[in-house]
Amino acid sequence: MTEPIRHPYLDHPGPIPFAHRGGAADGVENTVAQFRRAVELGYRYIETDVHLTKDGTLVAFHDDSLDRVTDGTGRIADLPWAEVGRARVGGREPVPLFAELLETFPEVRWNVDVKAEAALLPFLELVARTDAWDRVCLGSFSEARVRRAQRLAGPRLATSFGTLGVLG
Repeated sequence: MTEPIRHPYLDHPGPIPFAHRGGAADGVENTVAQFRRAVELGYRYIETDVHLTKDGTLVAFHDDSLDRVTDGTGRIADLPWAEVGRARVGGREPVPLFAELLETFPEVRWNVDVKAEAALLPFLELVARTDAWDRVCLGSFSEARVRRAQRLAGPRLATSFGTLGVLG
């Protein structure tokens, strides 16, 4: 029996604590301020989500629309970055670009839920451009999206199980 290949993303001694959406305790989830707070608390693995704006900008945001947590409205996929960028999470924090997170927090490893198929290729292109392969793990509730990412990126990309994998 062969030993499973261990991805560099998982190089961590012991259990790996994750800050989900940056540790969204005070309502400013998925913001630079919240991620910074998590890093200051010692987290080095952070979960976030990505969506693609109408004009092709990859943003870190959980919902498909701005309505629940920002002072803006509308579906991210239907809005240009300029409009999404004006929205404020909790009325005070801007929606971050995923590229900004990779640059601002070089010591962090990201578990990223790619929320929509349209965001997959731009996500993989950004990871390749920034050579962040060892710093990201792609996840999705879509088994097909995870398999497609694995086919496109190969073993350099860490992926999590989709819903069926977790149930199995």
